This record gives sequence, C-alpha cells and structure tokens, in this order.
Amino acid sequence: MITVKIFGVARLRAGTGTFECDENDVKNVDELLNRIPNTTRKEARDLVLLVNGKPAGRRHRLEDGDEVVLLAPAGGG
Repeated sequence: MITVKIFGVARLRAGTGTFECDENDVKNVDELLNRIPNTTRKEARDLVLLVNGKPAGRRHRLEDGDEVVLLAPAGGG
C-alpha cells in the first residue's frame, strides 16, 4: 500500500489529509496525481512532491510501503 499525505491548501481542496493507493494501481507519481480527490490535473501538477522524505519527480516509480507527501507551493508577497 502507498500512503499519501496532503498538507496546506492542497489538503483543504482535497477534503482529506491522507489516502492510500494499492501499488498495483499506480506505477509512478504521475499516475498517483490523477487520484487526488477533488483536485484537477492542472492543480496536481503544481504540487511539491516528496517520496519517503526526499524530493521526487513525476516519473518516480512507487513501491509498496512508500509514503508520498504533497504540498502546495509556498506563496506570498
């Protein structure tokens, strides 16, 4: 099972702070982005991604037991 944790504004939009995916249903981070609740593909592409605490690209291959963290990019002025 792959555990996904969502923080910040992305969490508010998704309506949940965590969800899980079966490793057989998603091969990489890019496929996982399609499964974020209440989030469009465009919104998902802008998120900061960490896999097991390390920055990861969209093609990063996911494995059983991985923890993915999704963060909205920092903004301000």
